Amino acid sequence: MGVIKTNRELMAEVLRFYDQDEDDQTIKHLDSPLGSFTTTYIYNSQEFIIRDYAYIYAQDITLTYKTSTKNYIQIAFFLNQQVLKDSINNKSNNYLPQHNYIYFTPSESDVEIFFKKNIAYRNFDIYVESDYFHQFIAETQLVDSFIDEVDKNNFVRLVEEGIPVSPQMLHILQEMKSCNKTGILRQYFMKGKIMTLLQLLFEWIDHEKKQSNMGSSYREADANIFYAIQDFIVQNTREFYTIEQLAIKFGINQYKLKKGFKEISGMGLFQFATKVHIQEAISLLKTTDLSIKEIAFRTGYSSPSSFSVAFKKLCGIAPNQLRKKSEAVPTQ
Repeated sequence: MGVIKTNRELMAEVLRFYDQDEDDQTIKHLDSPLGSFTTTYIYNSQEFIIRDYAYIYAQDITLTYKTSTKNYIQIAFFLNQQVLKDSINNKSNNYLPQHNYIYFTPSESDVEIFFKKNIAYRNFDIYVESDYFHQFIAETQLVDSFIDEVDKNNFVRLVEEGIPVSPQMLHILQEMKSCNKTGILRQYFMKGKIMTLLQLLFEWIDHEKKQSNMGSSYREADANIFYAIQDFIVQNTREFYTIEQLAIKFGINQYKLKKGFKEISGMGLFQFATKVHIQEAISLLKTTDLSIKEIAFRTGYSSPSSFSVAFKKLCGIAPNQLRKKSEAVPTQ
Protein backbone atom coordinates (compact mmCIF):
# COMPACT_ATOMS: atom_id res chain seq x y z
CA MET A 1 0.00 0.00 0.00
CA GLY A 2 1.34 3.44 -0.91
CA VAL A 3 2.13 6.06 1.71
CA ILE A 4 -0.60 8.72 2.05
CA LYS A 5 0.95 12.16 2.39
CA THR A 6 -0.51 14.91 4.57
CA ASN A 7 -1.36 18.35 3.18
CA ARG A 8 1.72 19.72 4.93
CA GLU A 9 3.93 17.18 3.18
CA LEU A 10 2.25 17.86 -0.16
CA MET A 11 2.74 21.62 0.23
CA ALA A 12 6.40 21.03 1.04
CA GLU A 13 6.65 18.99 -2.16
CA VAL A 14 5.13 21.87 -4.18
CA LEU A 15 7.53 24.37 -2.60
CA ARG A 16 10.50 22.14 -3.45
CA PHE A 17 9.21 21.95 -7.02
CA TYR A 18 9.19 25.75 -7.28
CA ASP A 19 12.61 26.04 -5.65
CA GLN A 20 14.36 24.08 -8.39
CA ASP A 21 16.87 25.62 -10.79
CA GLU A 22 16.98 24.32 -14.34
CA ASP A 23 18.61 25.16 -17.66
CA ASP A 24 17.04 27.67 -20.04
CA GLN A 25 14.10 26.49 -22.14
CA THR A 26 13.31 23.64 -19.76
CA ILE A 27 9.71 22.79 -18.83
CA LYS A 28 9.03 20.97 -15.55
CA HIS A 29 5.67 19.55 -14.52
CA LEU A 30 4.33 18.24 -11.22
CA ASP A 31 1.06 16.36 -10.77
CA SER A 32 0.03 16.18 -7.12
CA PRO A 33 -3.14 15.56 -5.11
CA LEU A 34 -2.92 19.32 -4.47
CA GLY A 35 -3.11 20.14 -8.18
CA SER A 36 -1.17 20.49 -11.43
CA PHE A 37 1.92 22.70 -11.69
CA THR A 38 4.08 23.69 -14.67
CA THR A 39 7.16 25.92 -14.71
CA THR A 40 8.90 27.09 -17.87
CA TYR A 41 12.51 28.11 -17.18
CA ILE A 42 13.13 30.88 -19.71
CA TYR A 43 16.41 32.41 -18.55
CA ASN A 44 18.79 32.15 -15.59
CA SER A 45 21.80 34.35 -14.84
CA GLN A 46 23.40 36.02 -11.85
CA GLU A 47 21.63 39.28 -12.73
CA PHE A 48 18.10 38.05 -13.33
CA ILE A 49 15.84 35.01 -13.64
CA ILE A 50 12.84 34.66 -15.96
CA ARG A 51 10.14 32.05 -15.40
CA ASP A 52 6.60 31.37 -16.57
CA TYR A 53 4.25 29.60 -14.14
CA ALA A 54 0.93 27.86 -14.84
CA TYR A 55 -0.91 25.98 -12.11
CA ILE A 56 -4.31 24.80 -10.87
CA TYR A 57 -5.04 23.77 -7.27
CA ALA A 58 -7.48 20.93 -6.61
CA GLN A 59 -8.68 22.51 -3.37
CA ASP A 60 -8.82 25.90 -1.66
CA ILE A 61 -5.48 26.25 0.05
CA THR A 62 -3.17 28.68 1.81
CA LEU A 63 0.49 28.22 0.92
CA THR A 64 2.79 29.36 3.73
CA TYR A 65 6.55 29.77 3.52
CA LYS A 66 9.56 32.02 4.12
CA THR A 67 11.30 33.68 1.18
CA SER A 68 14.81 32.68 0.18
CA THR A 69 17.99 34.34 1.35
CA LYS A 70 18.38 36.25 -1.94
CA ASN A 71 16.97 39.76 -2.27
CA TYR A 72 15.10 40.04 -5.57
CA ILE A 73 13.00 42.79 -7.05
CA GLN A 74 10.19 41.04 -8.87
CA ILE A 75 8.64 42.29 -12.11
CA ALA A 76 5.52 40.11 -12.09
CA PHE A 77 2.86 39.86 -14.78
CA PHE A 78 -0.33 38.32 -13.40
CA LEU A 79 -2.09 36.76 -16.39
CA ASN A 80 -4.83 35.10 -14.34
CA GLN A 81 -8.54 35.51 -14.81
CA GLN A 82 -9.01 35.92 -11.03
CA VAL A 83 -7.70 38.26 -8.35
CA LEU A 84 -4.84 36.69 -6.39
CA LYS A 85 -4.40 37.54 -2.71
CA ASP A 86 -1.44 37.14 -0.37
CA SER A 87 -0.03 38.38 2.91
CA ILE A 88 3.63 39.36 3.28
CA ASN A 89 4.86 40.07 6.81
CA ASN A 90 1.20 40.52 7.81
CA LYS A 91 0.50 43.06 5.03
CA SER A 92 -2.43 41.98 2.84
CA ASN A 93 -2.08 42.47 -0.92
CA ASN A 94 -4.31 42.03 -3.97
CA TYR A 95 -3.03 41.32 -7.50
CA LEU A 96 -5.55 42.16 -10.21
CA PRO A 97 -5.96 40.01 -13.34
CA GLN A 98 -3.93 41.12 -16.36
CA HIS A 99 -1.85 43.55 -14.28
CA ASN A 100 1.86 44.01 -13.62
CA TYR A 101 3.34 44.56 -10.18
CA ILE A 102 6.91 45.53 -9.39
CA TYR A 103 7.71 44.71 -5.79
CA PHE A 104 10.48 43.87 -3.37
CA THR A 105 10.20 41.14 -0.75
CA PRO A 106 13.06 40.97 1.80
CA SER A 107 14.73 37.65 2.49
CA GLU A 108 13.22 35.56 5.28
CA SER A 109 9.81 37.25 4.88
CA ASP A 110 6.70 35.41 6.07
CA VAL A 111 4.44 34.77 3.09
CA GLU A 112 0.90 33.41 2.83
CA ILE A 113 -0.74 33.02 -0.60
CA PHE A 114 -4.42 32.15 -0.90
CA PHE A 115 -5.43 29.95 -3.84
CA LYS A 116 -8.93 28.92 -4.91
CA LYS A 117 -9.58 25.48 -6.33
CA ASN A 118 -10.04 24.83 -10.05
CA ILE A 119 -8.77 28.28 -11.05
CA ALA A 120 -6.16 28.43 -13.83
CA TYR A 121 -3.45 30.69 -12.44
CA ARG A 122 -0.63 31.99 -14.58
CA ASN A 123 2.13 34.51 -13.94
CA PHE A 124 5.24 35.51 -15.85
CA ASP A 125 7.95 36.62 -13.42
CA ILE A 126 11.26 38.42 -13.88
CA TYR A 127 13.45 38.35 -10.77
CA VAL A 128 16.14 41.03 -10.71
CA GLU A 129 18.91 41.31 -8.14
CA SER A 130 18.18 44.51 -6.17
CA ASP A 131 21.64 46.00 -6.83
CA TYR A 132 21.26 45.36 -10.56
CA PHE A 133 17.80 46.95 -10.56
CA HIS A 134 19.35 50.14 -9.20
CA GLN A 135 21.45 50.35 -12.37
CA PHE A 136 18.32 50.02 -14.52
CA ILE A 137 16.56 53.00 -12.95
CA ALA A 138 19.36 55.17 -11.59
CA GLU A 139 18.04 58.21 -13.47
CA THR A 140 14.34 57.63 -12.80
CA GLN A 141 12.96 60.08 -10.26
CA LEU A 142 9.55 58.38 -10.23
CA VAL A 143 10.76 55.52 -8.07
CA ASP A 144 12.89 57.23 -5.43
CA SER A 145 10.57 56.27 -2.57
CA PHE A 146 10.44 52.67 -3.83
CA ILE A 147 14.24 52.40 -3.81
CA ASP A 148 14.38 54.00 -0.35
CA GLU A 149 12.13 51.24 0.99
CA VAL A 150 14.21 48.58 -0.79
CA ASP A 151 17.36 49.97 0.80
CA LYS A 152 15.62 49.81 4.20
CA ASN A 153 14.85 46.12 3.49
CA ASN A 154 11.07 46.63 3.65
CA PHE A 155 8.41 44.95 1.53
CA VAL A 156 7.20 47.53 -1.02
CA ARG A 157 5.24 47.69 -4.28
CA LEU A 158 6.09 50.33 -6.86
CA VAL A 159 2.47 50.89 -7.95
CA GLU A 160 0.08 49.59 -5.31
CA GLU A 161 -2.92 49.23 -7.64
CA GLY A 162 -0.83 47.60 -10.38
CA ILE A 163 -0.19 48.51 -14.02
CA PRO A 164 -2.52 47.15 -16.75
CA VAL A 165 -0.75 44.68 -19.03
CA SER A 166 -0.89 46.11 -22.56
CA PRO A 167 -0.96 44.10 -25.81
CA GLN A 168 2.59 45.30 -26.50
CA MET A 169 3.75 43.90 -23.16
CA LEU A 170 2.03 40.56 -23.86
CA HIS A 171 3.77 40.36 -27.23
CA ILE A 172 7.18 40.95 -25.59
CA LEU A 173 6.51 38.24 -23.00
CA GLN A 174 5.65 35.80 -25.77
CA GLU A 175 8.85 36.73 -27.64
CA MET A 176 10.89 36.03 -24.51
CA LYS A 177 9.19 32.69 -23.95
CA SER A 178 9.64 31.53 -27.55
CA CYS A 179 13.22 32.85 -28.04
CA ASN A 180 15.55 30.12 -29.33
CA LYS A 181 18.79 32.12 -29.28
CA THR A 182 21.69 30.80 -27.20
CA GLY A 183 24.79 32.14 -25.48
CA ILE A 184 25.59 35.84 -25.58
CA LEU A 185 22.86 36.50 -28.17
CA ARG A 186 20.24 35.15 -25.77
CA GLN A 187 21.66 37.25 -22.94
CA TYR A 188 21.48 40.49 -24.95
CA PHE A 189 18.02 39.60 -26.28
CA MET A 190 16.62 39.08 -22.77
CA LYS A 191 18.23 42.23 -21.38
CA GLY A 192 16.85 44.25 -24.27
CA LYS A 193 13.34 42.92 -23.75
CA ILE A 194 13.47 43.65 -20.01
CA MET A 195 14.57 47.22 -20.74
CA THR A 196 11.69 47.63 -23.21
CA LEU A 197 9.20 46.31 -20.64
CA LEU A 198 10.54 48.70 -18.01
CA GLN A 199 10.26 51.57 -20.49
CA LEU A 200 6.59 50.74 -21.12
CA LEU A 201 5.88 50.38 -17.39
CA PHE A 202 7.56 53.67 -16.50
CA GLU A 203 5.79 55.45 -19.36
CA TRP A 204 2.49 54.29 -17.87
CA ILE A 205 3.55 55.50 -14.40
CA ASP A 206 4.60 58.86 -15.82
CA HIS A 207 1.27 59.21 -17.66
CA GLU A 208 -0.71 58.35 -14.52
CA LYS A 209 1.29 60.83 -12.47
CA LYS A 210 0.47 63.61 -14.93
CA GLN A 211 -3.20 62.60 -14.90
CA SER A 212 -3.20 62.60 -11.11
CA ASN A 213 -1.70 66.09 -11.02
CA MET A 214 -4.56 67.24 -13.26
CA GLY A 215 -7.04 65.74 -10.80
CA SER A 216 -9.41 62.84 -11.35
CA SER A 217 -13.12 63.51 -11.85
CA TYR A 218 -14.21 60.12 -10.54
CA ARG A 219 -15.33 59.22 -7.05
CA GLU A 220 -14.30 55.98 -5.38
CA ALA A 221 -17.77 54.53 -6.03
CA ASP A 222 -17.35 55.16 -9.77
CA ALA A 223 -13.91 53.55 -9.73
CA ASN A 224 -15.36 50.45 -8.08
CA ILE A 225 -17.88 50.17 -10.93
CA PHE A 226 -15.10 50.33 -13.50
CA TYR A 227 -13.17 47.59 -11.66
CA ALA A 228 -16.36 45.50 -11.49
CA ILE A 229 -16.77 45.90 -15.27
CA GLN A 230 -13.16 44.80 -15.76
CA ASP A 231 -13.85 41.67 -13.72
CA PHE A 232 -17.11 41.01 -15.61
CA ILE A 233 -15.29 41.16 -18.97
CA VAL A 234 -12.58 38.80 -17.69
CA GLN A 235 -15.21 36.31 -16.46
CA ASN A 236 -17.30 36.40 -19.65
CA THR A 237 -15.08 35.79 -22.66
CA ARG A 238 -17.66 33.94 -24.75
CA GLU A 239 -19.28 37.20 -25.82
CA PHE A 240 -18.27 40.80 -26.56
CA TYR A 241 -20.43 43.40 -24.80
CA THR A 242 -21.12 46.88 -26.17
CA ILE A 243 -20.70 50.06 -24.14
CA GLU A 244 -24.49 50.43 -24.19
CA GLN A 245 -25.02 46.91 -22.79
CA LEU A 246 -22.45 47.43 -20.02
CA ALA A 247 -23.81 50.88 -19.16
CA ILE A 248 -27.31 49.43 -18.70
CA LYS A 249 -26.07 46.40 -16.77
CA PHE A 250 -23.98 48.46 -14.33
CA GLY A 251 -26.24 51.52 -14.17
CA ILE A 252 -23.78 54.11 -15.41
CA ASN A 253 -23.83 56.83 -18.05
CA GLN A 254 -22.28 55.69 -21.36
CA TYR A 255 -20.03 58.75 -21.67
CA LYS A 256 -18.80 58.41 -18.09
CA LEU A 257 -18.22 54.69 -18.64
CA LYS A 258 -16.24 55.23 -21.83
CA LYS A 259 -14.09 58.04 -20.41
CA GLY A 260 -13.73 56.69 -16.87
CA PHE A 261 -12.91 53.12 -17.88
CA LYS A 262 -10.01 54.37 -20.00
CA GLU A 263 -8.74 56.55 -17.16
CA ILE A 264 -8.85 53.66 -14.68
CA SER A 265 -7.61 50.91 -17.01
CA GLY A 266 -5.18 52.81 -19.20
CA MET A 267 -7.01 51.60 -22.32
CA GLY A 268 -10.44 51.76 -23.93
CA LEU A 269 -13.20 49.23 -23.26
CA PHE A 270 -12.90 47.49 -26.63
CA GLN A 271 -9.09 47.36 -26.42
CA PHE A 272 -9.29 45.87 -22.92
CA ALA A 273 -11.93 43.31 -23.95
CA THR A 274 -9.97 42.31 -27.05
CA LYS A 275 -6.84 41.76 -24.99
CA VAL A 276 -8.75 39.59 -22.48
CA HIS A 277 -10.46 37.53 -25.20
CA ILE A 278 -7.23 36.96 -27.10
CA GLN A 279 -5.43 35.97 -23.89
CA GLU A 280 -8.16 33.36 -23.32
CA ALA A 281 -7.68 32.19 -26.91
CA ILE A 282 -3.93 31.84 -26.33
CA SER A 283 -4.64 29.66 -23.29
CA LEU A 284 -7.05 27.48 -25.29
CA LEU A 285 -4.59 27.14 -28.16
CA LYS A 286 -1.89 25.93 -25.78
CA THR A 287 -3.93 23.71 -23.49
CA THR A 288 -6.68 22.18 -25.66
CA ASP A 289 -7.14 20.43 -29.00
CA LEU A 290 -10.06 22.68 -29.98
CA SER A 291 -10.02 23.81 -33.60
CA ILE A 292 -9.34 27.44 -34.53
CA LYS A 293 -13.01 27.75 -35.47
CA GLU A 294 -14.18 26.44 -32.09
CA ILE A 295 -11.80 28.75 -30.23
CA ALA A 296 -12.99 31.72 -32.31
CA PHE A 297 -16.63 31.12 -31.37
CA ARG A 298 -15.74 30.29 -27.75
CA THR A 299 -13.98 33.65 -27.36
CA GLY A 300 -16.81 35.75 -28.78
CA TYR A 301 -15.85 36.13 -32.43
CA SER A 302 -18.49 35.78 -35.14
CA SER A 303 -16.15 34.03 -37.58
CA PRO A 304 -12.71 32.40 -37.68
CA SER A 305 -11.51 35.08 -40.11
CA SER A 306 -12.38 37.99 -37.80
CA PHE A 307 -10.76 36.11 -34.92
CA SER A 308 -7.56 35.50 -36.93
CA VAL A 309 -7.33 39.17 -37.94
CA ALA A 310 -7.72 40.34 -34.33
CA PHE A 311 -5.31 37.68 -33.04
CA LYS A 312 -2.59 38.55 -35.55
CA LYS A 313 -2.98 42.28 -34.93
CA LEU A 314 -2.49 41.78 -31.19
CA CYS A 315 0.09 38.96 -31.12
CA GLY A 316 1.97 39.49 -34.38
CA ILE A 317 1.37 35.91 -35.55
CA ALA A 318 -1.64 33.86 -36.68
CA PRO A 319 -3.38 31.48 -34.21
CA ASN A 320 -2.22 28.35 -36.05
CA GLN A 321 1.39 29.62 -35.97
CA LEU A 322 1.23 30.05 -32.20
CA ARG A 323 -0.16 26.54 -31.81
CA LYS A 324 2.68 25.12 -33.93
CA LYS A 325 5.25 26.99 -31.80
CA SER A 326 3.67 25.63 -28.61
CA GLU A 327 3.73 22.07 -29.97
CA ALA A 328 7.39 22.50 -30.96
CA VAL A 329 8.53 23.43 -27.41
CA PRO A 330 10.47 20.45 -25.99
CA THR A 331 9.00 18.82 -22.87
CA GLN A 332 10.64 16.76 -20.21
